[in-house]
Amino acid sequence: MAGRLHNRLAELDTPDHATDEEEIWSLIRLSLVILRIILFVTIILISELMESYYISNLSMAVWALVLGIPLFILISWGIVLGDRIIKKENDEREETTVLRPIRVRI
Repeated sequence: MAGRLHNRLAELDTPDHATDEEEIWSLIRLSLVILRIILFVTIILISELMESYYISNLSMAVWALVLGIPLFILISWGIVLGDRIIKKENDEREETTVLRPIRVRI
């Protein structure tokens, strides 16, 4: 048990070689995920608690669904799009002989 804990603490000291863009995206992604969870819980709470209140002949429960579901999808789409952009930037690293050594000499 102590050995595993010591190994995990030692791993925290090693650098992860993440670029600035990756660090910024990880913070933005975390914020979007937390916002998505809060939105989901808020949709459920408004749907359950404000069913008897009406705006424009529609109950607040319906409005919570009409506005909440597209927002949830939009935030999810933003997370997926950001992940694809960051992954694409990581895949476009410059290839050198160190990364791709010559295997067959002509």
